[in-house]
Amino acid sequence: MEVRRLGNNIASERAKLGLTQKEVAEKIGVSEKSVARWERGEIAPQATALKSLHGLFGCTVDYLLGLTEERI
Repeated sequence: MEVRRLGNNIASERAKLGLTQKEVAEKIGVSEKSVARWERGEIAPQATALKSLHGLFGCTVDYLLGLTEERI
């Protein structure tokens, strides 16, 4: 898994929904700092956060991880 690609995908999906990093953090129960670090590709979200992100964004975890080009 390439953490930078994952971060880019998270940022892209967040922007598509018009959400701020803070709003994403609140919706999935993590800190705003965590979301910012994910998007910068510094760290990867834990599995539970990935599951929450895919539900929020309406895409597959594989898409977020960059394993497929298909969103759903």
